[in-house]
Amino acid sequence: ANRIAVLGMQEGWCSNYVQATYRRWFLEWLEPGSEPNVSESLREIGQDSERILELATGEETGEVYSCQTESAQSKGIFGSPSFIVDGELFWGDDRLEDAVSWALR
Repeated sequence: ANRIAVLGMQEGWCSNYVQATYRRWFLEWLEPGSEPNVSESLREIGQDSERILELATGEETGEVYSCQTESAQSKGIFGSPSFIVDGELFWGDDRLEDAVSWALR
């Protein structure tokens, strides 16, 4: 799921993919990297899952993913989902509401 999101960042559909994936995770209890979450989320946003999965497992996407991982670690991120709002780190799906409240204060 993370490599797919990296590819989505490069192609401009990451936000739609993450929203679709999280909706299935929070409402249907389908883990983000699991099937059918991945294929259904990609289909929902109009992406060809076969093409995306092939590119996501490629070397170029792997290199970008490694750089993004190093960047996240340098910010203190150690797990997913994590949210940074105004420099404050919120970790875990049970902290999403706290992150939103922090952003709205």
